[in-house]
Amino acid sequence: MTKRELDNYLFEDIYKLDEEKCQIYGINFKDTNYTFKEIEKSVDYYSHVLVNKGIKKGDHVALLGMNCYNWLIAFYAIIKVGAVAVLLNYMARHETLVELIKYTDCKFICYGKYTALVKQEDEFELLLKETNIPIEHTVSMRYRHINFKEILAKEDIKPYTSPLSREEDSKRTSYIIFTTGTTAKPKAACLSQYGMMNLIYLNLSKLDPVFPQKFMCLLPMFHCFGLLVVNAYMAFQRTVYLNSLSDKIKIYRDFVRNKCGDYASVSTIYDRLARAPLWWWHGARFVKHCIVGGGFTSEQEFDFLEKKYGKGKFMNGYGQTECSPLISLVYPDAPDIKKRTTVGVPMEGIEIVFQDPKTKEILPHGQAGEILIKGYNVFNGYYKLTKEQQPFDKDGYLHTGDIGYLDKDGYLVLNGRLKDIIIRKGENISPKEIEHELSKFNEFGEVRVFGLPSIDEGEYIIGCVELKKKPLHFVETKYLDEMRKNLPAIKVPSHIIYVDKFPLTANGKLDEMQLKEICLLKLSKYLNEDTLARKTRILMHKAIQKKH
Repeated sequence: MTKRELDNYLFEDIYKLDEEKCQIYGINFKDTNYTFKEIEKSVDYYSHVLVNKGIKKGDHVALLGMNCYNWLIAFYAIIKVGAVAVLLNYMARHETLVELIKYTDCKFICYGKYTALVKQEDEFELLLKETNIPIEHTVSMRYRHINFKEILAKEDIKPYTSPLSREEDSKRTSYIIFTTGTTAKPKAACLSQYGMMNLIYLNLSKLDPVFPQKFMCLLPMFHCFGLLVVNAYMAFQRTVYLNSLSDKIKIYRDFVRNKCGDYASVSTIYDRLARAPLWWWHGARFVKHCIVGGGFTSEQEFDFLEKKYGKGKFMNGYGQTECSPLISLVYPDAPDIKKRTTVGVPMEGIEIVFQDPKTKEILPHGQAGEILIKGYNVFNGYYKLTKEQQPFDKDGYLHTGDIGYLDKDGYLVLNGRLKDIIIRKGENISPKEIEHELSKFNEFGEVRVFGLPSIDEGEYIIGCVELKKKPLHFVETKYLDEMRKNLPAIKVPSHIIYVDKFPLTANGKLDEMQLKEICLLKLSKYLNEDTLARKTRILMHKAIQKKH
């Protein structure tokens, strides 16, 4: 019998367990274990702290800090008092934090350790001044200010009851997460407990029998996928090991010392761990599953990681913040070919259709088009944007902006982003095919292909590659000649640009904006401006000005 989503399933249902299970360890941070009972009491205590600060139902509260036990408690407590948690990137620049806090109308800040604060002593005071938030509206979650182990040992914590009914609490916007903004200004996605909790209940519960007891999250919790996997493992009474992600050495040390069975991270972190000395002996032999956020860059990367971690351990998926965030998942029992070439089967209970971007017609099964989603996992919309600016059509479908199709076995295959499609001499070209050819060269690590406006061709095709070893001379023509053997002339890149290391966002994803700036700076040295479209010239000049 097919499960139906639960209307009144809340985050607090994860940690409020019966007497038999409440003594299970739910969180481990810095070698300190916290039982589910301690988590519940911590949330109750912090909820009282928030209310005493004046936070009430509907208030927007900025949550700023690195992964830690106190961050998770603050997140649960903000939602429990009926407020909205606005999750901020702890690696964001000061100017960005000010802009996002003001944009989302935050009246309060729960703060811990964050990058800008580490770099500048008076950073927090400056942040409050520029956001017009009084010091009385700040709540610390730093360990030197609030140590829950000591508090729970000394005080008798009274239970806190939410001012909202379960029904109204479930589907309301309870937290806001900013889209990563790799190619545009971040948008504030309004999300509900209903979306994430039903993803866990309807889909991830299938993994309950194979979940090991210990799980480590190597993703930031301000990101939707990191938050999902932490809540999923807690929902099935596993111990979640948190890492602050502030130091690469600490990440490796925790990986080796804790010997967890399951991990969640991005492919770049898995790759860096796998290149450490004595990798298999120190860590990989204990790993049962590796959940991948953001996917693999190529089949070659997938092959390398499977060799280093063991075959059949990687679980790839596809999603967006706007979908809480999961749309599809490759389960452990999927055939090997599906793990390599697809992003899994769609989540149970959601509607997924494919639309022709030009005609707007719904395409038959097996034909590639823009992926449209409808269901319990879809968000409530972008904060402050008008109805016309929201990504929904008249039928209520969310337009993902991604191109894909379902194969004959019901697995989702991605062809790329709709906005990434390159139009060269009137022909639509997907970067994926070209990236696949670039990945065949052993000298290249990460690869990325994008278009730049051109007067003669419509768009240039620019291949950007990360070299495993820096060469004395990079001979572009050698690679272009080889690609002409396998690709039609119209799909061969106009230029191949190499960089030492692809720039990443705080989520471990490719920072496309920064990568394009790097490429533009290199292109500006030898491209004749007379042949460039005005838009490319402007982009180049902006990149040069930013550098200087």
